[in-house]
Amino acid sequence: MKIKLILILLLMPFVSIGQNPIEVDYVKNQDNTLSFNFNKKNPGTYFLIIDFKSLRNTESSKRQTKILKYNNGPLFKLKPNSANQQIEFQWSYKYYKGNINSKIKPNFKYILPFKKGETVSPVELFSVEKVYFDSELPKGWKSYSFSFDETKSVKAIRKGVVIDIKNNFEIDTLKIVDYYSNQNSISVEHKDGTVANYTGFNKNKINVKLGETVFPQTELGELAKFDSRSLYRLYLSLSYYKTINGKSLNNINSSDDYKILYLTPKFFQNGELIELKNGNNYKVQFDEKTLYKEMRKREIKKHKSSYL
Repeated sequence: MKIKLILILLLMPFVSIGQNPIEVDYVKNQDNTLSFNFNKKNPGTYFLIIDFKSLRNTESSKRQTKILKYNNGPLFKLKPNSANQQIEFQWSYKYYKGNINSKIKPNFKYILPFKKGETVSPVELFSVEKVYFDSELPKGWKSYSFSFDETKSVKAIRKGVVIDIKNNFEIDTLKIVDYYSNQNSISVEHKDGTVANYTGFNKNKINVKLGETVFPQTELGELAKFDSRSLYRLYLSLSYYKTINGKSLNNINSSDDYKILYLTPKFFQNGELIELKNGNNYKVQFDEKTLYKEMRKREIKKHKSSYL
């Protein structure tokens, strides 16, 4: 009997909950200034909002916002109007995952996510919400699947930081399945705020760690068998975070004020920048300029020495 399970490829913006990934504290200095600092436990970019319900003896704004890319550091300093008196205040803070309203590079040259020289045939996917529930597609929706009759090693398409790993799911290889609600996956955040989402890994065959910096062609892991057929499949999408209706970062009050959009990536092919066409064959290729574009000199040197 053929079973249909739904593979949800959409991401949703969210407020972090549970164990706080962001901690904010402050220090009272001898000159009555207040120094605010943060500590970020999870990799990836977060957007932080600090609201002061009351604020006396300072002219500082009652709302402070910061994009947090590093693990820890200073945020800002409040200075008193009267240097011999303390600042009185009540405060709270909240945070949201993602580099919201970052400057996206739509024409960045990506490398196909497999070993150099391999031939792949990408298939454009439809949102399952549209297919099964007749829902409106997300703006700019674009996702690809790459299917094979044997397992493949998946490579990173761009330099970035691993911000999420799901490695909890076993595939039932006795069934024929159209879609899965859950699969093992890796998310990598890039310098411009885009996030590459790779889905379809074999459990315990993921080769990278949370917080690790990966480079183009870094081996992320091996594909899992999809079902009872000789079928192995990677799903790939790129997304980014943007406020709704041009809302400024300073006016974000909830996760409803921003959303996830999808990017149509462009890939290196025969020295040019192309968009993938549904069902066409492409050879995985790149030149040194594309491979090393975002690497530092010491990273390039280390990469070259590892292949001597």
